Amino acid sequence: MTLDRTTAPPRSGPLEARLPRIERRTLTNGLALATCRASAAPETLIELSVPGGRARERLDELGLASLVARALQEGTRKHTTVELVDALDYLGADLRAGVDEDSLVVSLRVLDRHLGPALELMSETLLEPRFDPLDFERVRALRLATLRSRGEEAARVADTAWDRLLEGSLTSLGYSALGTEATVAAASVARARAFHEHSLDPRRGRVALVGNWSADEAADLLAPLVRRWPGALAEPASSEDLPASAAAAGLYCVDRPLAAQTELRIGHRAVAASHPDWLLLAAVNYPLGGQFSSRLNLNLREQRGFTYGVRSGFEPRRGPGSFTVGLAVQSRHTAESIREVRRELAEYLAGPTDAELAFTREALLQGLARQFETASARLAFVHTVERFGWPDDYPLERLRRLAALAPSDLAELARAHLHPGDLRVLAVGPRSELERLAEDAQELDLDGALLADTEDTSERSARARVGPLA
Repeated sequence: MTLDRTTAPPRSGPLEARLPRIERRTLTNGLALATCRASAAPETLIELSVPGGRARERLDELGLASLVARALQEGTRKHTTVELVDALDYLGADLRAGVDEDSLVVSLRVLDRHLGPALELMSETLLEPRFDPLDFERVRALRLATLRSRGEEAARVADTAWDRLLEGSLTSLGYSALGTEATVAAASVARARAFHEHSLDPRRGRVALVGNWSADEAADLLAPLVRRWPGALAEPASSEDLPASAAAAGLYCVDRPLAAQTELRIGHRAVAASHPDWLLLAAVNYPLGGQFSSRLNLNLREQRGFTYGVRSGFEPRRGPGSFTVGLAVQSRHTAESIREVRRELAEYLAGPTDAELAFTREALLQGLARQFETASARLAFVHTVERFGWPDDYPLERLRRLAALAPSDLAELARAHLHPGDLRVLAVGPRSELERLAEDAQELDLDGALLADTEDTSERSARARVGPLA
C-alpha cells in the first residue's frame, strides 16, 4: 500500500479534550490543598509552595532565596546531608527545593508505598532545615564560583541582561536569581535562617498533590505536616511597590568581539497573567513565534538559515510579564536578523490569515487530547491554576473564546499587546556586527548594567579576551 503523505489522514471522530479535575481543601493550619487524580502509575507527586520567592529579596541580599532553597537540601536537624541523601535514595524518592519570583517550592516524587516516610523527610526539609555553617559555606563557595564564570555562557548572560533591561535595577527581579558576587559573598547563615523563617506562613502556602488519592485522603496524608506546622513562625516581610526603572526602548549589547554566534532577545514589558486578555495571548503569539511553522521560524531558520530556531512568547507572571523573541544567530547575520524580527512584528499587527487562525485553533485543540496524560503534566496544570488563579478549565475557555474570533479580532489583540515601536533589542555578541543597523548600541556589562562612557580601555580589552561564546 502506498501512503499519500501530502494529505493528513482523516479523523476517526471528533476530538475530545478531557481536563483533569481539581479538588480543593483548606487544611486546619490555613494551607491551601489542591489535588488531582492520576492513576497511570503507583506514585505521588507533591509540590509545596510558601511565600519565599525572589521578589522578597532586598537588593543587598540578592540570590539569598535560591541559596536558602539549596541549603534546604543539605540536611535537617535529624539528618546530615549524607544521611538525608541516603534516606531518599533508599526510598527511591526525588526531593528538591527551588524558587521562582513568588515562592519557595519544595517538591517530592515517590512511589505510593514509600509515601509516608518520604513525606516525613519532606516535612523535616521544609520545617527543620539543618543550616549547618560548614555546609552553607560550601554552597556559598560553589555559588561564587558559578558567578565568576557566568561570562562563559552566552544564553545565561543574555537572560540576566534581559531581566535587567525589563525590570530595572530597583527590584530584585532585575538581577540574576543567583545573585551577585558581592551579595553572595556577604550572605550569612543567620540571614538565611531568618529569610526561611519569614517564609513559613501556611496561610499563604499552597500544596499541589497528584496521585491515586481523593482530596480527603490527601488531607489525611498531610495531617502530620499540618500538626507540626500550626502557623507562621514570623510575619513575612511586607513587599513595597517600587517605581519602574526599566530601560528605554533601544539597542543594547554585551560585546563579545570573538563570538561566532550572537544571542538575541527582542521584546518589551507585557501584561500580568491576571489580565482579561491573557488566555488569548498564546493564540495571538502562536502563528507569530509559538511553534515550528511560525512566521519567525520559517523566515529566520527555514528560508534564511540564520538560526537553529526562534521562539516568541508572553511570559506568565503574577506581576507584569514580558513579550520576548529569543534566538541565537550566526554573528555575521546579527543585524539582518534584528531587521527581520522587527519587520515580522510590524507586519503581524495586521493579524493572522484565515489559514493561520484555523491552524491555531486545530493545534491547540489537538494538543489538549494528550496534554495531561502524565502525572508531571497534571501537577504543572494544578500549579498553574493555583498560582495564577485561572479557571480550572482555562484551556477549554481559551478554545471557546478563540472559536468566536475572526482574524481581525486577533489583529486587534495583537495591536493592543505587541509594540514593535517600543522594543528593547539585546545582542550578546560582537558589537561590530551592529554597525550595519545605523543605530547607537548602548553597551552593558555581564549583569546588564550600562557601562560608563569613560570605561578604561584596558577593561574593555580584558572583557574581549574572555573568548568566543557558543
